Amino acid sequence: MSSAEANKVIGIIKDLRIAMVATQSEQGLVSRPLTLIEATDEGDLWFFSTADSDVVREIQAHGQVNAAFSGSKRWVSVAGRASVVRDAEKKQQLWSSAVEMFTSEGPDSPQIVLLHVDATSAEYWENPGGAASLVAGWVKQKLTGKPAEPGESNTVEL
Repeated sequence: MSSAEANKVIGIIKDLRIAMVATQSEQGLVSRPLTLIEATDEGDLWFFSTADSDVVREIQAHGQVNAAFSGSKRWVSVAGRASVVRDAEKKQQLWSSAVEMFTSEGPDSPQIVLLHVDATSAEYWENPGGAASLVAGWVKQKLTGKPAEPGESNTVEL
């Protein structure tokens, strides 16, 4: 991935850090917050989880996921294929004191796994004025009939 747009998406993701990751459960779509551990320039997203968690079972059954990142002025929705990674060396490489806050297990534990998302595409929205400019744009549209210009958005292949 080398496009400026793709680099922009990865930059936004790295700034926002918390994703609502949607998976397919037996009951339908389910989302849960996960802390991003690493986002590579190639569009790989990495998260830690526990081996017996619902998210792990759902990824093993249906690998398609969506990771939505939200800030006050920027949003990204990433589609991709997820897998569960048990590689001890990769867990050690990505382990940090921040991860330790969420588990009593260490990176060598078989109960700790990585979730790898191979991102295929992303859509982003940016509004430098934040929510206030969105409201102002809506009011302007209602008063003048001219479409609001809420900022910039684009879909990017990763």
